[in-house]
Amino acid sequence: MNKVLFFFIFLFCFSFVSAQKSVNNYKYVLVPKQFEFQKGQDTYKVNSLTKFLFNRAGFKAFFMDEALPEDLSKNRCLALKAVVVDESSMFKTKARINLIDCYNNSVFTSEIGVSKEKEFKKSYHEAIRNAFVGVEELNYKYSPINSVEKKEVAVDKEVVPTKTEQIKPQIIKKELVESKKPVVLKMAKKDIAVKEAIHEKRINKPSELSIVGSYLFDKWGKSQVIQNGENYSVLGGDENFIFATIYKTSKPNLFIIKWVTNKQPQLVEFTSEGNLKIDFSKGVEVIIRG
Repeated sequence: MNKVLFFFIFLFCFSFVSAQKSVNNYKYVLVPKQFEFQKGQDTYKVNSLTKFLFNRAGFKAFFMDEALPEDLSKNRCLALKAVVVDESSMFKTKARINLIDCYNNSVFTSEIGVSKEKEFKKSYHEAIRNAFVGVEELNYKYSPINSVEKKEVAVDKEVVPTKTEQIKPQIIKKELVESKKPVVLKMAKKDIAVKEAIHEKRINKPSELSIVGSYLFDKWGKSQVIQNGENYSVLGGDENFIFATIYKTSKPNLFIIKWVTNKQPQLVEFTSEGNLKIDFSKGVEVIIRG
């Protein structure tokens, strides 16, 4: 088990220096009407401000509940989801901007924006605007990935004879019909391969059951695991104290948990029942979801 733990800690550390995907490959940005730290929709106009700033930076931003473009309605993976994360301390309002793809992978994370304003609306707006400097520095410009349809057109053009070729009309018609068949069959096989790959990816997609939820920790009692950027925070006690942070690994059901009171991280398995199996030095302990 120690070798497995070392392997995933290595992957976790390596992920921080890995290159991020480009936001330019995504056509839209979807903004929720309520972020996790808010108690109601568009509190302090935070969500409206976020949408406005993305549009000003050159993105096409929409609220998730408004009428969407037809291509986005059919394929949500054309969009990134914008998440504002509240990382405020006692005397400062702090906000971070995350952009997450349709498979819940982080594509971009901004620096923390800070405000010392005492009035909530002013402080959140200032912190978000400061965090947005990193978004504007991306110089976003939509750059779609070449589609299969474009490749089909290119192949078809290759098999059509040019006007400069000195061939009789009857021969051109015969050769074009004969050469066209294998091209169509080739592209049909390619389409089938693409569809099979997409189908296989959907089958292998992690369970829809999320690690976010309530768990019964012995010391802290009923505690909450919440999304915090691309990782998770564990809150417990009467004051909702963050006593641990859970980090993702390359495996959808395996995580690393780092305790505030303990420098040694542990491997966590998220079971199909929704429980957490933590590998402590004294043995494996199951934290029940409840």
